[in-house]
Amino acid sequence: MLTGVVLAGGRSVRYGRNKALEAFKGKRLIDSAVEDLGAFCAPVLAVANDLEPYWDVRATLVRDIIPQQGPLAGIYTALLFSPHEWLFVKATDMPFLVRDLAAMMCTARDESCDVLVPIRNGRYEPLFALYHRRCIPSIADAIERGERKIVSFYRKVKVKELSEEEWRTVDPEGLSFRNVNTPGDMELLEWN
Repeated sequence: MLTGVVLAGGRSVRYGRNKALEAFKGKRLIDSAVEDLGAFCAPVLAVANDLEPYWDVRATLVRDIIPQQGPLAGIYTALLFSPHEWLFVKATDMPFLVRDLAAMMCTARDESCDVLVPIRNGRYEPLFALYHRRCIPSIADAIERGERKIVSFYRKVKVKELSEEEWRTVDPEGLSFRNVNTPGDMELLEWN
């Protein structure tokens, strides 16, 4: 089993307001993310610094145990609260999830890795990835050192990469990785 994790704790500085609550195709981004993950994960956790805006979200709400430290602390929190060893992490501002890609990722994970992460344009996609509970000590060390980038702990764990060549066979346009940082990004997605 997998725990689904929606990282909803961002400050949305570039967006100007809480983008998790913004509607896209008739649903709030956070509701779409929870629904997407709920199709193959149980439970689904919504992790945020402030839970008050999310009381009506159909997920288990979890407050960041180390507030204001970004998505790395959100993943750490989720790993500590997860009833399962594996998490499927998805940022709330990524409105698409190609289920065949999610299935490919779930199938590709094994006990030889601690992180399963797609590569896009030569870079990791850490906000659409799988994390094993074995990552907890390495993430704790990274946070203690003041690291905020998710990939800062990757060198201390076993990372399995899903190549662009592999994932493009099921998500040729890379829809699963599109995200919304500004209102302009949202407008572009709505027109496409």
